[in-house]
Amino acid sequence: MRRLGPLYGGAVALVHSTPWRWPDSLAGNETRSPFWVVAIGAPIGLVAWLAAIAIRTLGLPVPLAALVGLATLTFASAAIVERGVVDRIDGRNEGTVAATGANPSTLATLILVFGTLLRAGAFVWLPPGKWFGVLLATALVGRWAAVFLQSLGDPILDDDAQRSLVVTPPPAWLTGGISIGICVIVGFALGKAGILAMVLAAAAAFALGLDAQRRDKGLSSPVVAMAAAIAELVLLLAATI
Repeated sequence: MRRLGPLYGGAVALVHSTPWRWPDSLAGNETRSPFWVVAIGAPIGLVAWLAAIAIRTLGLPVPLAALVGLATLTFASAAIVERGVVDRIDGRNEGTVAATGANPSTLATLILVFGTLLRAGAFVWLPPGKWFGVLLATALVGRWAAVFLQSLGDPILDDDAQRSLVVTPPPAWLTGGISIGICVIVGFALGKAGILAMVLAAAAAFALGLDAQRRDKGLSSPVVAMAAAIAELVLLLAATI
């Protein structure tokens, strides 16, 4: 913490919401900054764009380059969104699946596959000139939706997953500041369609929160991951307009 100073929160966000392993001395109960969890989406979007551009530079087909960029976006976030969707639909948390060795249900698998195909189809449809803005906005908005949902509910106390989008619930002023910043970026990248996508993502997150409160008496890491998944999908679909 002394070596990293103000960047320590970024290191915590990297370790807990990406495949990044350093610093490996971080404890599992480290406070996770909402700002940093969202901000980490920027380098993730950049890495995904660089991967897509690299494939395109090699002369491979544009659709293949687009798919590589989208896949990189998933892997750079440790597939948190995809695992969260399966866990939420399947009615199990990550720890239970790992302990029992159970496979995800057919319904969860079908929804995940269908959602992935929609994401891929939307992104492949875009011209390469839009890739950077859309990948950046997608990574940021997904994480913003997860943080926005947590700002509305109680702290998540049952998060045992090593990789998740769980954060310390932000105060209203911080949620507002993050939201304004993301709105500006999304506005530049997608225009009015992007802002509309954020509104829809916020509404979906709110509805998920109400459902989680009714069914589970509170939020969990799969719920916030599912909020991020919906936000990413809505934004990618909006980008095609």
